[in-house]
Amino acid sequence: MDILIGLQWGDEGKGKIIDLISRDYDIIARFNGGANAGHSIYHNDKRITLKLLPSGIFYPHIKNIIGTGVVIDPLAFRAEVEQLQAALSDADLIHRILLSAKAHLVLPTYKYWDMYFEESPQYRTIGTTKNGIAPTYSNKILRQNVRVGDIFSNNFEAEVLQILTRQYLDLQALGQDMPMMQELYDDFLEACNFLKKIQIADTEIIINEALSNNKKVLAEGAQATLLDIDHGSYPYVTSSNTIASAACVSLGVSPKLIDKIYGVTKAYCTRVGNGLFPTEITGSLADELREKGGEFGSNTKRPRRVGWLDLPALKYAIMLNGVTDLVLTKADILSGMSEVPICTAYEINSETRDLTAPTSVDDSARPVWKFLDGWDIPFSKINQQAQVPKELKLFISFLEEELKIPVKYLSTGPQREELIILGN
Repeated sequence: MDILIGLQWGDEGKGKIIDLISRDYDIIARFNGGANAGHSIYHNDKRITLKLLPSGIFYPHIKNIIGTGVVIDPLAFRAEVEQLQAALSDADLIHRILLSAKAHLVLPTYKYWDMYFEESPQYRTIGTTKNGIAPTYSNKILRQNVRVGDIFSNNFEAEVLQILTRQYLDLQALGQDMPMMQELYDDFLEACNFLKKIQIADTEIIINEALSNNKKVLAEGAQATLLDIDHGSYPYVTSSNTIASAACVSLGVSPKLIDKIYGVTKAYCTRVGNGLFPTEITGSLADELREKGGEFGSNTKRPRRVGWLDLPALKYAIMLNGVTDLVLTKADILSGMSEVPICTAYEINSETRDLTAPTSVDDSARPVWKFLDGWDIPFSKINQQAQVPKELKLFISFLEEELKIPVKYLSTGPQREELIILGN
């Protein structure tokens, strides 16, 4: 099994990369997060954003598995499937989807808990997407939630009603504006009935049987390394483990069966929401980079914060994930700059660090900069390695030397075909 993950704060272009390389796989398996993720892919010149569905959904030969570690909002799932069926004129795509029976369901009250926590002065403002992801994982850990396989239980409707009623009353007592309780309940059960159209199974058995039969499996991560609940820039992180090892837990696959680990990084950095961002830039240059790079949330449309490439954080992400191959995206967005800044280290308390955990860098840390010559070329003309400008080749060589791993793929634009393979 191979794994593909983001190495920064998300939005690195993972969806496009998976969409392109997935043609070589038999199974694409999503292993974390929920409908808070947004992978944008250009298919037949249409920009399509996938939230819950794995990025192999466009290929008829691929099984698309949503693993146990993912949390599934039935209403969001139904909407995404129906919208994609209409966009692709492909009613059969539901037969390419498998749901883990052990994946947890996002109940409709969880979104309102998200809203309450974000808007109440008594709690931290994290900058969540308010999709109910954190409350779902919280109730999973408390063992107070329902799972996908429970929809076939005779007690399912009564158990859901009990949970919703309790939470609804608690939210009302806290002053949270709520829709009608019966509406939430009915809409949720109707969406759960839609889930019954999808194959629901012990997906860990399906994946392991496929691997034993020499089938190729690609595990797809959502969000990115620096948003990992344990190793990211806590508390401004997502609510799941985003690193490569989480794929083994979520999908039920032994670490012995892992082969390639692809890590995706932009040629610069972005992040959405609150939290430390040491290489962040502001002002007109940030606005220009944001507009040129289309740096607005795939899911929320929020403008992303932008900054220069952070090598200490990138080294940390590569270490955590055991990355074997790098994928570099959005170098085309930096085209036209005379110099390209890279943060190579931090000075923290008179100590220079070239490898740092996100939580060890604070406002007093001073970035150490290296400036490489920029490149200026129409990237639409690049379709093979020989056409890559020498300045960009030097940029890539510098990354490979610093990070000790090869850059395997170079993205040259947003379209799925705009990707070239690098190397000897």
